[in-house]
Amino acid sequence: MDAVISFFRNKWTKLAFSVLSLGYGAFVVWMAWLLLSFYLVPTNAVSLFSLYLLINVMFGVIMVYTRKQIITQIVACFLHPCILLMLVFAFGNWFLLIPPFAVATVVFFAAGSPESLKTVLGTIYLILFFLTTLGYLTLQRFSINLFPVDMALRCPREDYLYSTGETYRLVTYIDRESKEDRNIRYYVELAGDDLSLPFLECEMYINGKHILTQRLANRTQVEWLTDSKLLIDGKVKDVSVDAAETDSPEEDDFSGETAIFTLPPEMTTAATSPPEVSAVNE
Repeated sequence: MDAVISFFRNKWTKLAFSVLSLGYGAFVVWMAWLLLSFYLVPTNAVSLFSLYLLINVMFGVIMVYTRKQIITQIVACFLHPCILLMLVFAFGNWFLLIPPFAVATVVFFAAGSPESLKTVLGTIYLILFFLTTLGYLTLQRFSINLFPVDMALRCPREDYLYSTGETYRLVTYIDRESKEDRNIRYYVELAGDDLSLPFLECEMYINGKHILTQRLANRTQVEWLTDSKLLIDGKVKDVSVDAAETDSPEEDDFSGETAIFTLPPEMTTAATSPPEVSAVNE
């Protein structure tokens, strides 16, 4: 037992463990990137949160243990800006934000950094968090979205329409019922950029290509002709990566008229009208 205690009290052991604190900094940055670029769909919410909590607690214990090491002190000073990014990308998803925020705060005050540095950085971070929260709530009050799409308006996974080779998927975003003139927006996403993690499916949406915006009352016919050719609103669109750079964007259709056309005999309509769905949030 004395040998174990002596091992963990050794300064070289603490220095070696302090290197792992860099891994926690990378983990927080990686989480911010996931929240920015992907639509997150838990496959087992309880197991996912348990694993996420375990990772945060494990790194928290390591960083408190190595709080006097210079590497841990440096990481502790820069964790809050990374969590601030997570706050912007996942505001309201507190089960994602609270564990890393708690770890970062405990380690920040426990680290052996100079008290004057803690006071200055702590004041700056407090002001930044307050201004960020206030700014976000203000934008929400005026229905201003910081991102290309509002993930709360995304259709359920069962309503995705995949191409014949499942390379692309067609996703819709429908305005809330409180809006007087509701629109439906069609986006094509590259399914090959998705990530599959333990208890979590990550669907890349940041690369989505806007195809069409219409009044929700319109009946829009949709059909994948090939793996990259989409028949939508009576027009054939090439949604391949190369075509995205050359095709001129179509103007949004707000005429309110139903799109009518005749499909070839061997084709069937995959979707005729957008369903009334509730908002989905990550």
